[in-house]
Amino acid sequence: MDIGNKIGLEIKLNSKNRLEIPQEVKFDGESIRKLSDLKLVVADESLDLSDMPAYYMYRNVHKKKDEKVLQENALRFDLTVILPATLGDEFIKTSGHYHPEKPGTGLEYPELYYVISGQATYLMQRHEKDGSISDVILSRVKPGQAVMIPLGYGHVTINELDKPLVMANWVEASFKSEYGDYETKRGAAYYLKTDGSIVRNPNYQDVASLREMEADPQCLSGLAEKAIYNYIDSPRALKPVAKPEDYPGEFEVDKLFK
Repeated sequence: MDIGNKIGLEIKLNSKNRLEIPQEVKFDGESIRKLSDLKLVVADESLDLSDMPAYYMYRNVHKKKDEKVLQENALRFDLTVILPATLGDEFIKTSGHYHPEKPGTGLEYPELYYVISGQATYLMQRHEKDGSISDVILSRVKPGQAVMIPLGYGHVTINELDKPLVMANWVEASFKSEYGDYETKRGAAYYLKTDGSIVRNPNYQDVASLREMEADPQCLSGLAEKAIYNYIDSPRALKPVAKPEDYPGEFEVDKLFK
């Protein structure tokens, strides 16, 4: 599948659902998350998960000519392919993670996602210092659409369709995921089941009701027709990813969702 037009790089999805990246595009290698790696985040503790691939991750994907711009702006571009599968009575999903805090700001980094093919269901939760979850948002995002994960929210990405989900993300260059509750409490505050039900995770004590919202990041207005890698040509659109302290008003939920 030729997905390069949406990415902005000449990358293809092959018949084995892995990305074919040309030599002129640099990246840090392919990482594989297996189904068995997700054992700590599924609802059914007794589930016997195989070592088959769950998703593929490609970090720091870029053109060599863009290295200076990426370094100067502390940005990283990643790609992920989530295969179609189920985890018992749940749809396949990522492990889920929170975002690290930017030193000296008291703010957690945001993260910008863009769906290239398939459909991504983002389950986001705001965690407080007392352990409570004060907000939960579910947003289904289609190809060509973007979502900005708000400050203070962790998230799980779910593939509900019977085909691969290919997505891209822009993050701050040193970004490292923090798994926290997702591993200690067996996943997110809610589980999305294959029968369409949404079930609360009993390992969380104080959890807000889930609300479904449509992603509509106002900070990306005017970029709807632009391939996601080519956002690099519009540095103002990506600066909030690495410098959230300079753009506090852009991360209010009502400016990111509707």
